Amino acid sequence: MGSFANSLHVKSDSSDKVAASIAAILKGKGWQPTEKTPSRGSAWGVSSPLRALQVSTPQNGWVSILDTDFSGAHSLAPALAERLSTHAIFFLVNDSDSWCYLLSGPEGAVSEFDSAENADDDEDSGDLVETGAAIAKIQSLMSDGTIQQRMQAIQAQMAAAAPPEIRAAETRIRSGQGTAADMHQYQAWAMQEMPKYMADMKALLGGALDLPKASAPKKSKRRTSKAERAAEKRRLDALRPILAAGVTDNEVQDVFEQQAVFAEDVLAEFLPLVTIPAFYANLSYGYLDESTPQELAGQGIQFVQHLRFETT
Repeated sequence: MGSFANSLHVKSDSSDKVAASIAAILKGKGWQPTEKTPSRGSAWGVSSPLRALQVSTPQNGWVSILDTDFSGAHSLAPALAERLSTHAIFFLVNDSDSWCYLLSGPEGAVSEFDSAENADDDEDSGDLVETGAAIAKIQSLMSDGTIQQRMQAIQAQMAAAAPPEIRAAETRIRSGQGTAADMHQYQAWAMQEMPKYMADMKALLGGALDLPKASAPKKSKRRTSKAERAAEKRRLDALRPILAAGVTDNEVQDVFEQQAVFAEDVLAEFLPLVTIPAFYANLSYGYLDESTPQELAGQGIQFVQHLRFETT
């Protein structure tokens, strides 16, 4: 299971204004403030009448938000941009396979990017040779049992760390007696725990394949169409007001064209281009408790408001 890091960022110098706007927008959708805190599983897409958001202090002109409801955060971006007459951008890593963003401007314009749709299928022969070698190395690891042993070790570590209710749910699932609630509970817990063990697997695969964090930009043999060039220009035009000083269109496009084993590694290269800390490429409401206040402070990140809402 890969990463589902996600975060929302609003161009603002006031976390209070952003927090008040969030409360007003959610109130209009039937959410009311509460002192209750959602269960940890709610941060992983499990339906819940409770919702929580962490709001940061401004950093480089951005107030950042971590939301238990990442689909809700996606729709919150244009609402906040419109209400505060500013830019808002939402990022999501999809199972470590791809990353995307939705950018909303102060005039209501929306621009999107999804690396899954931007992947270049036209690999040259050198790419194919490298891919073949990579596959051969993975097959070697599989044939000698290295990957299987590592996965079994991870599963054993996770099982040992599981709370009693999760072990009980897993037992029922394995025996064929598990309910939908058991499955939701177990999946939410597994999604929460798996990122803690991903570094170990990354080290194994990255070392075996001798891959850098992000491969060099691919060069397609075919020429891009006029429509594709126009779409690229519109995307870059929308981004230009929020790019860091000195960042060029070519630098941005180079990151867009990169492919890597783990999509969050590419997102970590993109975020500084818009003056957002690269640390957010691995952060979400659900992942927040894996980082210490000292680690966050080292990145200049400080969350100062914990908003909680409920609905009937």
